[in-house]
Amino acid sequence: MVRTRQTMIVPSLLLFVMHCVVSCTSSGSPLLVRAALEPNTACASADEVDTGDAPRVCIDDGCLVGTLRDGMGGEQFEAFLGIPFAQPPVGELRFADPLPNGPWYEQLYNASYERDMCLQRNDLLPNPPVTGSEDCLYLNVYRPKECDDRTNLPVIVYIHGGGFFSGTASSLIVGPEYILDTKRAILVTVQYRLGVLGFLSTGDTAAPGNFGLKDQTLALRWVKRNIRRFGGNEQLITIVGQSAGATSVHMHMISPLSRGLFERAIMMSGNSLVPWNIPTKDPLALARSTAMVVDVMGADRLSGKQLVAALRDIPGEKLVGNVHKLKLWSVDPLTLFRPVVEPKDSPNPFLTEEPKVSWRNGNYQQVPYLAGFVPNEGAIRALSIFKDATLFGELQRNFSTILPILLEQPPSKALTEKMRTRFLNDTTDDEPVRQDNLQGFVDLYSEAAFIYPVQLGVRQYITAADTDRAPASVYKLSYKGRYSYSAIYAGGDTSDYGVVHCDDLNYLFRQPAIFPDYPAGAPELKMVDTFVNFFIDFAINGRATPLAPVRECRNENQVYQSLDCDVQEFVRVGDDVQVKVLSARNEEMFAFWKDFY
Repeated sequence: MVRTRQTMIVPSLLLFVMHCVVSCTSSGSPLLVRAALEPNTACASADEVDTGDAPRVCIDDGCLVGTLRDGMGGEQFEAFLGIPFAQPPVGELRFADPLPNGPWYEQLYNASYERDMCLQRNDLLPNPPVTGSEDCLYLNVYRPKECDDRTNLPVIVYIHGGGFFSGTASSLIVGPEYILDTKRAILVTVQYRLGVLGFLSTGDTAAPGNFGLKDQTLALRWVKRNIRRFGGNEQLITIVGQSAGATSVHMHMISPLSRGLFERAIMMSGNSLVPWNIPTKDPLALARSTAMVVDVMGADRLSGKQLVAALRDIPGEKLVGNVHKLKLWSVDPLTLFRPVVEPKDSPNPFLTEEPKVSWRNGNYQQVPYLAGFVPNEGAIRALSIFKDATLFGELQRNFSTILPILLEQPPSKALTEKMRTRFLNDTTDDEPVRQDNLQGFVDLYSEAAFIYPVQLGVRQYITAADTDRAPASVYKLSYKGRYSYSAIYAGGDTSDYGVVHCDDLNYLFRQPAIFPDYPAGAPELKMVDTFVNFFIDFAINGRATPLAPVRECRNENQVYQSLDCDVQEFVRVGDDVQVKVLSARNEEMFAFWKDFY
């Protein structure tokens, strides 16, 4: 692979800025501005509160004052930040389903600054600190200026990724500028509980699990109920997610709790069929192990109810900061705490059967959906292993043990031999993987963890759903720009490793905490314009715009083992964006992976 140098912020600085997302955006400003204000749609009865030209909106809970932000083109848009959609999940609400927040009728809510990200430890970063707060169930709403309850714009709700253990809705990472500059949509970004706090389960009603996903559902209910007051169309809501956010989007299509809360779905690099979303088989055992690593006495003998009581007494920072000790190797499995199938007597279940069963049997909400991926998804894990001499040496010496952990598969000789034959040519038992196998290992992890499940999901959908009413489409983003997440995964190495996991976010959101802005006239801005409007067009029309002649994914297509339709691929040719059309058919890939997943 050709390697060229690129300029970007290296991980040490990224860590500093990620800390700033927590500390610098929580300035201690008062949540509520004193005002004798009764709720009404126009906020016409606001008393003597000096908020200048700041935008206001009134919802059923009360009135909010937001702030003005500068777009990339010089025009401003309105931002309503840190809006609560749930009560703080602390005390007795830790490891419990979220409850709606209460109203603030007597006061004016200060929505001019962001709140803390959810408490987390991002294992993908070197020496990660515990950052954030348990009081984190807030969302941000961005709208063009001059919007009101008659504007009726489509609504994009973005669910961040991060493996269910990290991430934020902060505009330092999920910058709204590209979308808001179009003036064609309203953007909502949401936060949800992560890691042990969001996904611990005891396997019974003491802590049924899926709290992070239920947070998202409650946020979607808030959007459905309130977004018209911001100028959004509550009948034209598109949920968008990347990585674990994409998995979340897919899960909302499946969950009975989320029925009727959205009309479109976009999944970037993930769905519910990915191996890192295979439900935890024995959640009670994991809960007990969790209690042990934070020094809960006699954890192996405690009931689910007793475990929950004991874990509620543990400081959140200690809990989040110690569960990495349960990893089997390095930081793997990356997603230790994940969605579970809830017990049958759970009072408010999000998930009642394995996602792969629901999806295969058609037990889901049929809505138009768009699925996408990038070529080198697997770089997210492969680069960090290959660029670390210690980790790579351990992989070489313990290949038959570590590879199954990475693939979420039981160890077997057949597994390792098949992987070596398909991806790691000419390796030997003594040297099962070599440094020159990097691209092969990237391909292995890309197919297993992302590309195969993404395409399998579309294939299964078009054999069961009504594609005239609810079509499915696929895109591939292969556009190579000047900034790439590969330098983060590779520990600061800024060589060219292709288009990797998360690189598509560069063309949907501004990310000032990670990458510099593109200079005026940069060719990447053409990709931004193309990609953002591709998404907004889908949100409006419920069908992917054919940017080149494309064979759609339809019920009547010949059903092969693999996906039988076309993929729109975004590529760079000189300084221009081109859209190529690829056949999604890949019988070899489907034949290989169907025996494992």
